[in-house]
Amino acid sequence: MDDINGIRMLYETLQGAASQNPESLKSSEATLLSWETQPGFYAALTNVISKHEFETNARFIAAIHLKNGIERHWKKVMNPPHSTSTLVGIPEAERVTIKSSMIQLILNEPALNVATQLALVTAKIARLEVREWPMLLPSLMASVQLEDPYQQHRALLVSYHVIKILSTKRLTGDRKIFQEIAVEIFDYLYGLWERLFLAWAVSGASGDDLPRAHMALKILRILCVRGYKVPHESQSVKTFILSVMQRAKETLELRLTRQDSSNLLEKHVVCMCKVVADVLEVHPLSFVPFLHAGLEFAAYFGFSEEGRSVVFERVAIHALNLMKGIILCAEFRAPRAIEGGRRGSFSIATPDTDPRTFEAADIKDQFFTNESLSVLVRVLVTRYLPLSQTEIESWAEDPEEFALRMDESGETWKYNLRQSAETLLVTLFKEFRKSTAVLLALMKEYETPLKDPQDRSTILAKDALYNAVGITAYELYDEFSFDTWLASTLVHELTLPVPILHRRITWLVGQWTGVKITAEARPTIYALLLSGLQSPDVVVRLSSSQALRSCLDDFDFVPEQFAPCMTDTFHNLFMLLKDVKESDNKMRVLHTMSFLIERMGIQIKNSNQIGSLAQYLPLLWDMEHNMLKAAVALGSESSVLREFLFPVIRIATDLKSQEHVYLLEDGLDLWLALMEYAPEPPDESFLSLVDNLIPLLSISSEHLKMSVSLVNSYAIIYPEYFTEKYGSIICTELSSSISDMRAEGVATVLRCMETFLRTSPINGPTAIRPIIGKIFQASYEALDVPFLLALFLSVVARLLLISEGMFQVGLDLVATSEGKPSAEVLATILDTMSSKVPYIVQPERKKLICISLLKLMSTCQPVIMHRICGIFLGVSETLNDILKADLQSGKMIDSLCVLDFEGQRDTDEVVTENDLRKKRLASRDVVYTVDLINLFRNEVNNLRGRLGDSVFNEVMQTVDVETLQMAKTFLE
Repeated sequence: MDDINGIRMLYETLQGAASQNPESLKSSEATLLSWETQPGFYAALTNVISKHEFETNARFIAAIHLKNGIERHWKKVMNPPHSTSTLVGIPEAERVTIKSSMIQLILNEPALNVATQLALVTAKIARLEVREWPMLLPSLMASVQLEDPYQQHRALLVSYHVIKILSTKRLTGDRKIFQEIAVEIFDYLYGLWERLFLAWAVSGASGDDLPRAHMALKILRILCVRGYKVPHESQSVKTFILSVMQRAKETLELRLTRQDSSNLLEKHVVCMCKVVADVLEVHPLSFVPFLHAGLEFAAYFGFSEEGRSVVFERVAIHALNLMKGIILCAEFRAPRAIEGGRRGSFSIATPDTDPRTFEAADIKDQFFTNESLSVLVRVLVTRYLPLSQTEIESWAEDPEEFALRMDESGETWKYNLRQSAETLLVTLFKEFRKSTAVLLALMKEYETPLKDPQDRSTILAKDALYNAVGITAYELYDEFSFDTWLASTLVHELTLPVPILHRRITWLVGQWTGVKITAEARPTIYALLLSGLQSPDVVVRLSSSQALRSCLDDFDFVPEQFAPCMTDTFHNLFMLLKDVKESDNKMRVLHTMSFLIERMGIQIKNSNQIGSLAQYLPLLWDMEHNMLKAAVALGSESSVLREFLFPVIRIATDLKSQEHVYLLEDGLDLWLALMEYAPEPPDESFLSLVDNLIPLLSISSEHLKMSVSLVNSYAIIYPEYFTEKYGSIICTELSSSISDMRAEGVATVLRCMETFLRTSPINGPTAIRPIIGKIFQASYEALDVPFLLALFLSVVARLLLISEGMFQVGLDLVATSEGKPSAEVLATILDTMSSKVPYIVQPERKKLICISLLKLMSTCQPVIMHRICGIFLGVSETLNDILKADLQSGKMIDSLCVLDFEGQRDTDEVVTENDLRKKRLASRDVVYTVDLINLFRNEVNNLRGRLGDSVFNEVMQTVDVETLQMAKTFLE
């Protein structure tokens, strides 16, 4: 491919790959892909790139393919055995050719985009084999020292990418190499940057000095942060960091003087700010010598009038974030003595504290005085927090987008001036309690309610002040009475036609709701938010919706207080949902509506109120947005909703419908909610949904828990019918997948089997027949997962108590599988049951297994009589756990024999019909109805009667003395 014809063919193919014709592009890309593994291909690409007479687009495509190929094929990988070659990828000779030509290729490249791709190629090779390319860095530094500005810029470009990629290597040897490189080249690059910067400053024109200075600065930024373990120990680095702060100020002043707003100049200033921020973040203790200068730097650009006149927004953001970083830096906090439960004002020395930490703490204390805190808080509130003209125009042009942008959170403080100012203000309040006095003084200045709705300056000042009061609520709650302020000022200002204040006051209420608002003030707040939802301004309505959600989510929310506003609030939320267009806003409103239904609970259970809400649900569902449909799972409290909700659930949980992809989880939630409130006696209409339930059991484990919960609900509501008709099908589905489930999934299935046996003693054993073999097999093998083994043994125990025939089927299945007699299988399972009882945590399961052991004992089979000691031990230890002294008689009684379940309804706070059904089911369970100590006595006496005294005494002699003594305390 190195000959003239090969180069020409490659160039034409690259032209096709750069073409706008889709067919030509696709064909050319396929051809280039097929050539990637051919020897000489990458050398030919460098040849094409070097020919400047070729089209730039084609050469750019060649550079991209060279870069991608280097990434995929440069690494040396051994071929499989029996291969004739030793390497897969680019041959060694071709590698040498590429490396030897790369630097010169970049220096002479006229197109910046092509040169950048070639610089990345060089960097990727350097990352893989910088040790095998010893001439790379000397060549680069020699090129950087060239007098030609054009070639020097290209040399700096490739140096930047090489240094950048080498700085990312983390192995100890690689980091040591990088640190050696940094020491060698830092001084020269620092001197070069100074010379170029001064040349730009003196010349009065952009020229080519600034681009080269910017590239040198980007390299220096990496070197001083990643190239030194302790940067401040290098005099050059110390001088550079201090110089950067000074040069940033000079650059901004020159920018203002020359009216130069070029993008490159702004990037250069921002890069200087990033140097300071990076050193603080990566080497905080090395930043201590620059701490005072750093604070002055941030204060000048962020808070002084002189700095305000020269900075642009990104510099102001960096200044605010730098100050916040200094305040929050853990290495700058000296240990403090504890005074009255708080960190005191006096530092205490500890052996582990670095001396520089105390130095940093002293510098901070000297800087953050009462006077400076007053300036900082006032500037933040009065300069950065008021709405800007751009934001006001955005509100008018696109209210919904404005509302979303103003509610942004997360990492936006790094890039947004308002958010960075807010986070700094909160930081000041958390770290310096003196800050509260400044804000309270500002509140005093603006305590008079607004009188003139046209007074824009006062409106914006109040909006900013209320914003500050909201974000610092947790620091201010003990400083003044929000209730009093609400009644005296805020309620009045809501009557004025000022949307800016309406939005801010509703937001402010949401902020303070969970902090400190009395129960007496809450009706006023609910009325206030309802008024906001009725505002003609959509931003105010959205703010009110979000604030309402905060109120509903508050721990002290009382449904009875909100009840008078509920219907009107829901109506206005629905109207807001119809009016907004942005999906994010729709979802927020829907979440508030869901919260309203959830938190009001029993307050909306009567049919009249549900009927007024139910009219909105079909309209919500009809909205053409599946993700919105997923949020319409509002719960169910009355039969009025069923007519609508049954079709909704059927669509959401039908695996054949497209909607289930978005709606399945919410559909299952809604289905479970309906089952919780299924009436008593049960309504047969619920059975119409079961056809959707069976397929859900086999699709995945993701929804297994919810699907099995539905099975349990149906088994409780329709015990015999559901188990007889669907039980066997369900158990077959679960049996086919139980082997692939995790422990949590297996536990869910076993609890379901237990529910079948508890709710339907007649049909339950037959229903679980498909899975019995696996249950008995796990019990026979004594599964080494305690909580799972307890569940397996519980199912075996229940089966024994209600169906001896199906119990024998389980024994026979294991006996056939293991090739052993059923009696031997029974003996092994009996040993497992008696020996594992002490390790079972739940007393209910321990008691259940003991009841089944006593039933086995009553059969008098020899295999069981030989294990009478284990049965006695298991029952005795369980009795020790569950017996308690009766408060009236003082006798020991079975604590699990709770006979009056209905009498516990009030104390247990039963809310749903399903809770009552579970109570009634428990009231019939042997665990809660059989007195274990009486059963133990009766079964032992019956055993004596069946065996006769002589044989009985022989059997008792197999019980060890300690166990027999413990058992006698319960038998006498």
